[in-house]
Amino acid sequence: MDQFQTLSLLNLAMIQNGIFSVGIFFILWVALRMAVQVRGDQGTLLAKVLTTLFGLMIVVTGLQIFANRTYSIATSAKSLAAIKASGQALSVQAESFLAGPYGAVPAELQYSLFSQTSSVVWWAVVTIILLGTIWMPVKK
Repeated sequence: MDQFQTLSLLNLAMIQNGIFSVGIFFILWVALRMAVQVRGDQGTLLAKVLTTLFGLMIVVTGLQIFANRTYSIATSAKSLAAIKASGQALSVQAESFLAGPYGAVPAELQYSLFSQTSSVVWWAVVTIILLGTIWMPVKK
């Protein structure tokens, strides 16, 4: 695979990731609206459990989407570094990608849901807000 194909695939992966991110944020909004509806004495135990499961599935899916983005960037960096190591000259765009903050070439590619601290913190805060909204008692 040459550098044009690598950067094109990265571009497609980022477009796909952006579309999925918009979708997951919409579904997260729906889950938070559901959490407000079942809050306190207004919701049954079954409704609270189902809303909790729905929200946790959204959190896991969000972690997967963020992890896919990180993995796509790491895969592209490793591929461009391999092309450069084979002796082919890279374009200015490919060189700037490798020199930039996302161009760190990993020694070994490894997919992980917890690959970025900021993503994990974001989804942990979302989980706390969601569960707190559902399960914390209502002050009267």
